[in-house]
Amino acid sequence: EIKAIELEEHLTTGGDDEMELSDEDDSSPKKKLKGDDRMMALKEENDSLRCQLEAYKNEVDLVRSELKADLDTSQAQLIATKQALQALQQQLNDAKSRHCAEEAKVAQLEAKIAISSNDTKDRIPTPATLGEVLKPEPAAVPQIPVNKINESEARLIGLVTMFLHVHPFGASVDYIWSYVQKLEPGIRPCDVESLLVQFPTLFQQELSGIGANMERKWSVTVFAPKDVSYQAASV
Repeated sequence: EIKAIELEEHLTTGGDDEMELSDEDDSSPKKKLKGDDRMMALKEENDSLRCQLEAYKNEVDLVRSELKADLDTSQAQLIATKQALQALQQQLNDAKSRHCAEEAKVAQLEAKIAISSNDTKDRIPTPATLGEVLKPEPAAVPQIPVNKINESEARLIGLVTMFLHVHPFGASVDYIWSYVQKLEPGIRPCDVESLLVQFPTLFQQELSGIGANMERKWSVTVFAPKDVSYQAASV
């Protein structure tokens, strides 16, 4: 722009000079030719500067469009990431809700097992009662074995029962252990199997397959097929 202004001033000055020179003699043609050359040079320089300015404008527009595209991409990625985090948070909340519900079920099962254990103890005949019933024929009264259940076993029974409740067709010891150890980290597979064997009226083992393909599964007795007999853990 400065060059253009200078060119216009020069053109104006050159016009005045030509008018003055027209009044004078043609004694200085060399000066006139030199002024024309300078004017052409300034015009070419002005055209060159205009081309450069246009190129700079185009480059700025290109950079601006690229920056806008990058910004749009970043905003889209940010929105997608935010939505993914919201989905993960919802899954976490759902998992917490399910965990609380499972703990409530376990507590209910523990309470039922404790009540059942107390009822079983109350139903054991005492020597006095047996003496009255068998008084005509005194005889030795066999003691009914009762398994004492502590709090840890009751919780474990509740967890296993709840797991097998959603697997009515049975599950292997390792499969049961993989679930229980998440809530009881210190437990071993042999502990789970020992518990299953300890309560045959509650848990039942089923065998399927032959030889190396034989598969052992445990299930709650209420889900066991009626035509399948209980298999001992030692088999």
